[in-house]
Amino acid sequence: MAEPQKISIHISTSAIIKVVVTILLLSVLYIIRDVILILIVCMVLASAMDPLVEWLYRRAKFPRGLSVIMVYLVFIGIFAMIFYFLIPPIISEFSQLAGRFESVKDDLTARSSGAAQVLDQLGITKSLSQLGQSFSKFSSGVFQAAGGVFSGVVELVEVMAITFYLISSENGMKNFIKSLVPFKHQPYAVGLMDKVQKKISYWLLGQLILSTFIFALTYIGLSALGVKYALALALLAGLLEIVPYLGPILSAIPAIFVAFVQSPTLALFVLILYIVIQQTENYILVPKIMGRTVGANPVVILIAVLVGFKIAGIIGMLLAVPVVSALMVFMGDLKELREQNG
Repeated sequence: MAEPQKISIHISTSAIIKVVVTILLLSVLYIIRDVILILIVCMVLASAMDPLVEWLYRRAKFPRGLSVIMVYLVFIGIFAMIFYFLIPPIISEFSQLAGRFESVKDDLTARSSGAAQVLDQLGITKSLSQLGQSFSKFSSGVFQAAGGVFSGVVELVEVMAITFYLISSENGMKNFIKSLVPFKHQPYAVGLMDKVQKKISYWLLGQLILSTFIFALTYIGLSALGVKYALALALLAGLLEIVPYLGPILSAIPAIFVAFVQSPTLALFVLILYIVIQQTENYILVPKIMGRTVGANPVVILIAVLVGFKIAGIIGMLLAVPVVSALMVFMGDLKELREQNG
């Protein structure tokens, strides 16, 4: 009978060191994850603002630092106007909407105990209650969603200062990237960053325009139909526009429900309205506005958005697509390199 063969495994000291270093590096990255998130926010903001700063610097002949300050003032002015004119009525509408869901739940329970039991068994009553609570929380917290990253004035100032440094100098972003990579990889890293910046700036500008269009079309349509809480529902449609596939569906559900409470016929018209807006987006707005953006598979983007939301909430959801676009550029470069070498 043959003796069983002995299998020996040799683990070199260098392999053990690499494993330990990798674990330590991942641990450090986890500890400083908030700092990394802030850096990503700064780089995305810098990429988005750079075309405007470049235009003011090249065409209008303003000093680059002054151009950045002017862009800052424009954005601050826009946000100030939004908060002054839109936030109070939006918060009021979301609060009323939450109360409406709760009242519908109570009405269903009060009208028929038998129906209430059926609804309880189907989970509809619980769903209405949870939906109402979600809108209540949304109304009180959505405009403070950045608090997970900007937990105070200091963090906000840090973001503005770092972003200012990255774009106030013509090579600010490039110098920052150079400081992070070895010398021999710096030319490639700088070229990659140029491609990523263009990709992110196109996407962010296109997304802002697209979300604004969806918000405006939804608000005009719901107001014309006489649907209550049109402003809040339109804002929800604009915000969820970032989520492919699911966004339009998720924004349509509460609008159809609110319209159904008013009138079943009105709910049908609201459903038609959302379908028309969705088709307008798919066949007119997206090809015209988003034609030069990410280019990734929508399913990949959807997964990235969900993962980003799981990791860092709304901020993570907003940063997911820029991160995916950066990875797509990098993967595209690797593919070209393989084809050239192959």
